Parts: sequence; C-alpha cells; structure tokens
Amino acid sequence: MDLTPYLDLFVAEAREHIGAAASLAASADEGAGGEPAVRELFRHVHSVKGMAASMGYPAMSSLAHEAESLMDQLREGRRTPTGRTRRALCDALACLERMVDRAEAKQTVDDEERAPLQELLRSLVVGTSGAQPPYAEADPGGSARPAGDASASGPAGCVKVALIVRRDRTFPSVRAAVVLGQLGKLGALKRIEPPMAALRTGRFDGRLSVALVSDLTLRALAARIAALEDVDSFTLAPLEAPPETPAPQGIRASLRIRADRLDAIIEDVLEMMSSIGRLDAGLSDLMPGSPLAKEAQSARLIARRAYDGLVEMRLVPFEVATQRLRRAAEELSKKLGKPIQLQVDGESVRLDRSLLERLMDPLLHMVRNAIDHGIEPADKRAVRGKPVEGRVRIVVERHASRLSILVEDDGRGLDPRALKQAAVERGLLTPLEAVRLSEQEALDLITRPGFSTVDETTEVSGRGVGMDVVKHAVENAGGRLRIQARPGRGARFELALPPTVALVQAYLVRSGDVSFAVPLAALTRMASMDDHGTMWREGRRFWNSGSEEVPVWSLADVLKLPPSSAPPGAGMALIGEAAHGDRIGIEVDEVVGRRELVVRPLPLPLSGLRGYSGAAILDNGAIVLVLDPANLPLV
Repeated sequence: MDLTPYLDLFVAEAREHIGAAASLAASADEGAGGEPAVRELFRHVHSVKGMAASMGYPAMSSLAHEAESLMDQLREGRRTPTGRTRRALCDALACLERMVDRAEAKQTVDDEERAPLQELLRSLVVGTSGAQPPYAEADPGGSARPAGDASASGPAGCVKVALIVRRDRTFPSVRAAVVLGQLGKLGALKRIEPPMAALRTGRFDGRLSVALVSDLTLRALAARIAALEDVDSFTLAPLEAPPETPAPQGIRASLRIRADRLDAIIEDVLEMMSSIGRLDAGLSDLMPGSPLAKEAQSARLIARRAYDGLVEMRLVPFEVATQRLRRAAEELSKKLGKPIQLQVDGESVRLDRSLLERLMDPLLHMVRNAIDHGIEPADKRAVRGKPVEGRVRIVVERHASRLSILVEDDGRGLDPRALKQAAVERGLLTPLEAVRLSEQEALDLITRPGFSTVDETTEVSGRGVGMDVVKHAVENAGGRLRIQARPGRGARFELALPPTVALVQAYLVRSGDVSFAVPLAALTRMASMDDHGTMWREGRRFWNSGSEEVPVWSLADVLKLPPSSAPPGAGMALIGEAAHGDRIGIEVDEVVGRRELVVRPLPLPLSGLRGYSGAAILDNGAIVLVLDPANLPLV
C-alpha cells in the first residue's frame, strides 16, 4: 500500500509529539519526574511508535519502543529518574526527530546513532535495581497467576490489566473497543491507555493498558479475561486505587486540517470581504440607511469575525520552535566543548505556522553558525575578559505591521576588512571593487553563495556557508536580512519580515495625484506642517515637538513622484520610528481618512523594494501600495 499521501500528516504529528516529549524530558531534573509528566511523556512517545510502525519505519518504531520501555519503568515507579535517564531520553528524542526529518526528505530513515542508543536504553531497563515488575506471569494458554504471595481468595480490588488484542483480526481499534466493553462488565474502568480518542483515530498497535477495580477474585478475573476471544495475551498486577475524578461533562473534539486548505478558505473569505466592502460602500452612497445597506454592514462584520477566527487557527507561538533550537544548541555545545547559554525572548509572540516552518532551517543555520564560528573557545574568551559561557540570544518582536527576529551572539564578530580580503582571495571581487565597498556592503558578502572566512571544512557551516540560504528564505517570504557586527564584539542578524495576509487599520494619504496607505501601528502621531511647528536647518525641514526636533522628508521627493501642487505649509507630517530607532517624519499632501484594509505581501521582484510592506484593494476597486515608513529609502 502506498503511504506517501499520508507522509505530510505523519511528519506534522510526529514533530508535534516529539517536541512536546522533548520539553517534558528536558525539564525533568534529576529525581524530579512527577507521575503526570512521565505519563504524558510516555503517551507522546507511544504515539510516535504507533505512527512510525503504521508508516513502515521499523527503525524509528523500535527506538521509540525502547524509550517507551524505560519510561514505563519510570511511570510505574520501578525506577527513579536520574540525570542519566534524562539524557538518554533526550538523545533518543533528538534521534527520532532526525529520523522524521529524513522521512520528510524521502531519505533512508535509519540514523547512525539509533543502534547504540537502543543498546543504552536496553541496558538501563535491564539494569533496573529494586523491585521487579509486579506483573502477573502469563502462560501460553492466556491464563494469569498473581505475582508474589498475593491472595487469590479476596477481591482483586484495583489491578492493572496489560493486554494485547489479537493481531490476526481486522479492525484492531474496533476489537479493542469491544474488549473494553467486556472488561467494563467485570468491574469499573478507571484509566485506559491509549485513551478512547486515540483508538478512534485508527492508530493502534494492539496494546492496551487498563486500571480496573473489580469485586472478583484475582484468579476469577484472570479466568474471565482469558476467555475473551479477542485477547491474545495479558498480565495482571495489583495497583493502588486511582483517585476518583469527576466524569467529563463533554468532550472537546479537535480536527487536523492541511494548511493549504485553510489558506484557500482564508483567501475566499478575503475575497468575500472585499466584495462585501464594495457593496457596502455602494449601498451607503445610493441608499443610505436602507434595510439593504444595514444588511450589507452586518454581513461585513460577520465576514470579519470569520476571518479573525480562521487567522487565529493559523497562528502559533514562537515557543513551538524554541525546543528544537535549544536542542541544536545543546548538541553542538557538547560536541565542540563550548559552554553556551541560549536565551530566547518573545516566545509568546504568535506568527503564521507556515512562515515559522519556512524559517526553521534558516534559524537553525544561524544558531549553529553562531556557536561554531561566532563564539570563541572558552580559553580565548577568558583571555579577552569575556564570560567563559558564550551567549546566543534570539529576540522575536512585532514592530507595527512587521515581524522581527534577531539572532545575536557575543562572539568574535565580523571584520569588514577581513571579509573584503577573503572575497578578493577567492576571486569574488577585484581589489578595486573591494575598496569601493562600504562597511555594510562588506558584511553582506557573507550571504554570497560559497563565501566563507574559514579554511577548514567542518560538519557545521561557517559564517557564510548557509547564509545565502538564510537570505534566500527570508527574501522569498517578502522580508530582508540585516547584518550588524564589530570585530570582537559579536554579530547581530535581523530577519525583518512582513505580514502574510492581514487586516490592517491604516490611514489613506495622498501625495500629488498618488494615494498610499500607512498602517496606524507604524505611526506615533500626525502633525501639521505649518510655519508654527516647523523649522529649517542645513537644508532640512524639522518638526518641533517642544522636546525634540524630528527631521521630515517629503514623500514625493523620497519616491521621486511629480512635484506637489499643494501650497507650502498645507501638508501633514506622519511621525514614526525609523529602522535604527530614531524618530522621523514623512510629509504628505493630505490624510484622506482611515480604513480597514486587507494587506497582501508584494510578489517577487516587487517584494525587494524598500519602503513597502504590501498592497491593498480599496472599496472602489483601486489598488494602493502600503508604505513601511521605517524602511523608506531616506537620503
């Protein structure tokens, strides 16, 4: 059977389970593994094992099985969590993630570290000290005997029933539901693993674990279970009665939908909003206050609520990527022998899931480059008076309508002169071209394909090997990569990204005969450009707020538009912040009004134009460009 159509779904779900499991495993300090956390960790790995087996990835499934066996001991209290078990589980989860990456790339799934990891996990399981598993021993006929000297004459009380549903039958999930119904007649079911919701998905490997409270004797209970037709084998073990929990009042179902299908629905809703907006504007002009005009306004509000709900479904917090970045940093830190602190600020900032997936590989490139070739070895840092522990910091922020992701380190930085020299030596530039490069242009050399300042080849890319990939990915998303660095003072990379598709509150402005839109979030205030509040100095006009003087540029001059016919002092200054943080003003002839616009990113090659964050269609069908004042090409 061709399972390729299910690969995308498998990869998405497996990464979700592995990411959640890695967070739980990494937070389990020595001796501090709480039962709920371990049980949740077990559930995630169990799900990965079942999905991998269903997709025909035995290596992945077997590794998950060994990790599951160790977690089963932790869950049952037969082993105390230690630093060694935590590291083993974290390494196994990292290996599983690499295998998922290979599956997505349609490569051989097995990993070179998988076999030794399985041996380590097996040795941990076999070497368990203390009490042996309290499971009953099952004989080939399917009957069971209680462990130890447990009495078979009294009520069984609370027992764990671990069973395997017969694998030679069709519809194993349905068979499991039948078995659970039959067990329910023998006592009260207190806990089921995997839960019923998982069984309904059809991903079931045949193993069930049930906490059952029964008035039957242990021997009678074993005989009744052995008689069940759909049970292949089983074991019984005494348990402490679980705490009573109130029955759920309702089940909140969830549904997984492909991102491209959701995108298509969002596009349809946006088109509907544009159509309703034009209809509303027309009816308001022709039939103001009529029932039909009121219905159009109501339809516009309903469409807006639908859009907001759909967009919310696409947004995820940046923290979903944090664990993968931390794991990459930890692995490379251990491999290179460099103590590293990875700090992530802005984990709660929500962004589009598809955008985050596209940026994941570039972010991993940048973190690895920072650790491998940015952060100096500990002895060199000590000589230079730096903390022995290198620092890599990721900052996620929203500025007006744009998203900013910073990756910075406190390492050796970048030397523009050394970069120019390396470019000349590699034949990328002539000596004359190198001399003419500005400092910023020299820093941008590291984004040229194949450019690197290191001579040796390592498993990890150098500063520049892979940076062309980063730049390409950011520009394909409609954004820009900015680089700042000083020798010995570290480097800072900013991914400045536009919104994908968003509803934006904006002012419509006019300069000459051309209209533009400016997002409200990009402005701090507006001011009249009359003679009372402005002044000229060194050929530049300034707006005086009383506490500071803000330089003002004419939008017509910046964008090379035809000269304005408006009389001097009649314009308005839009005050906001430039990319470098200083306040600036942009003068326009008129502020037409405020609108709610559907802003779409500009396609290539227009996305490379500075000063624009997208385009929008007005109610009358006209198209306006949306300005990004912070990044206008001011001179």
